[in-house]
Amino acid sequence: MRVAKGQIVVEKGESSSDVFVVLRGRLVGLLLSDEGKEVAYAEFAAQSYFGEMAALDQGPRSLTITAAEDSMLGRIRGIHFLLWLETYPQLARNVMKDLCARNRRLNQRIFELVVHDVETRVKLMLVRLAMAEKRLYDGGVIDPAPTHSEIAAHVGANREAVSRVFARLKKADVIELGRKKITICDVQALVQGL
Repeated sequence: MRVAKGQIVVEKGESSSDVFVVLRGRLVGLLLSDEGKEVAYAEFAAQSYFGEMAALDQGPRSLTITAAEDSMLGRIRGIHFLLWLETYPQLARNVMKDLCARNRRLNQRIFELVVHDVETRVKLMLVRLAMAEKRLYDGGVIDPAPTHSEIAAHVGANREAVSRVFARLKKADVIELGRKKITICDVQALVQGL
């Protein structure tokens, strides 16, 4: 199935049990507060999947999954996914290992949200983005860079707080901001205190 940027694929609380495989594009798993604040819990890029929890326990969806960019998904009915796991034990083991890895990442994020201030969380995210693109060096460019709102949703802050952090980092010549890109000017200063 094709999904357009901004389109909701599954909504928190709904009772569907399909499993989705991301063939192309990127999606984000969000929780929304009653006040409308978004918290990004997970990101799903090509070759990843989501929806397995509802298929496994028949419970309601735990996240709202939205397309962060135009994407193409494969869809597997929940009952077929369960039969597939029963038929291929190695697949079941792989899913269990992946669920454990996701749980470990969430544990780390919870720790960071509790222990670190917004500036440290933003710096950690920039470091991770740069490392993922093999750009963690002076002059390295994160391109395309997420928006301030996307970063805020990921680090558990509001857009204004993230903008203030970026202003401080720019003023200190740690980063340079461009249209949809962030240039790292001083890696040492960026990783200091992390």
